[in-house]
Amino acid sequence: MTLVPVDPVERDFAVRLLTRFLRLCESPRTRARMVKLIQGSTGSARAGRVLYRMINRSVLNPVARATGVQSSAMRTELLASQLIGLAMLRYVIKVEPMASASVDEVIALTAPSIRATLRA
Repeated sequence: MTLVPVDPVERDFAVRLLTRFLRLCESPRTRARMVKLIQGSTGSARAGRVLYRMINRSVLNPVARATGVQSSAMRTELLASQLIGLAMLRYVIKVEPMASASVDEVIALTAPSIRATLRA
């Protein structure tokens, strides 16, 4: 197995993206709204667009600006889908062991797929 070196900017982006998103989902102030948006997005295209815009505005764009990472529209949509899927499993469906894993564990296990999306 050949290890591919990880670009420090990609590493920083992936960790910062996941940290920011999970903070929104874990915070007592924002958790209920996030879960409601995620649940609602499954039954309504309009609610899905609201969720996608919120993730772009509150998570993807600020982290991209802070790290200098630029991404195509397709990659941005793929990143958003990864975040929404993660939240669906962890906070709505509550699939174990994802639901009870620590935030640090989720970040460590998910960051490589974020980085892979950036390189795709």
